Formats: sequence, C-alpha cells, structure tokens
Amino acid sequence: MGRKRSSYSKGMSAEKKVKRGLEGKGWLVRQSEGSRGPYDLYAMRGGRKILVQVKSGTASTSRSEVRKLRSAARRKSAKGLVIRVRGKETRSRFVY
Repeated sequence: MGRKRSSYSKGMSAEKKVKRGLEGKGWLVRQSEGSRGPYDLYAMRGGRKILVQVKSGTASTSRSEVRKLRSAARRKSAKGLVIRVRGKETRSRFVY
C-alpha cells in the first residue's frame, strides 16, 4: 500500500507543474518565498507580469485570499491568476 502524500507535498508538486507549464510558454517564473503570501509564483514575459496562486486537489480559494491576491497584483502592476490543479486537470481564472 502506498503512502499518503501531505497537503504540503501535493501543493509543492502542483506549483512545480504550473511553473513548468508557464516556462514552456516562454514565461520567466520565480517561486514565492515559502509560498505563504498572497501568491505562489511570479511570472514575467514581454513586460507583462502575473501573480499566480496555485491550488491543488480540493483546496478552495477563499474570498480573503482573492482579495489579497488582487491587492498584491495592483501594487505590482500585474494580473492576478488562480490556477487549480486536480490530477491531470488544470483550470485557471484571472481575478484581477
């Protein structure tokens, strides 16, 4: 029987998957320190910036998290993006 993965390891795996996907599309991506702030990834390409909050599995994005992401995006003149990774499925939505 396999071991259950922690929420933290699932989250880190989802962040790495999203990071690789963005890099494959030409974005320069940096991971946020400790991923405890309003965004997990900071992506740049051609003068455009995106702050990305990655959610894995059944984790949901609270209104407070969306508000904090919007605020950070405004301060950095960036777009705010929430990406949900569930298995092989990935869904995204801009929140700012």
